[in-house]
Amino acid sequence: MSGQPARYFAFGPYKAEAIGAYGWWGVKNKNGFNCLTFTDRPGHVFALEAEAKSLADEWNNGKVFEYPPEPVIVPRIPDPVHDARFGKYVRTQRFVNRRWVSPIPVDKNWAQAVDEYVET
Repeated sequence: MSGQPARYFAFGPYKAEAIGAYGWWGVKNKNGFNCLTFTDRPGHVFALEAEAKSLADEWNNGKVFEYPPEPVIVPRIPDPVHDARFGKYVRTQRFVNRRWVSPIPVDKNWAQAVDEYVET
């Protein structure tokens, strides 16, 4: 089984509980939040009754959880020239015939076209 508590929600004691009327079971943390996740089934948060009870017992007996490292987020470097050009391009947009259109063509020379465009 690959079930473990969701990162940042691993607060025991854990309790297996039925969720809904369709036979779905989850494992709730001490705050009553269904924290069940599966490493081999991303997005799945429910299990069968036997599996949920087994996981809750295993977690309550002190299982150590291993999580993948946090992704590194590289911040965007501000570019005032690009930001000004893009702002100008967005301001040229008009809603015509249920579509957003701009008099500035978007191609490889869009920056030059934006610089030459005179806002009215």
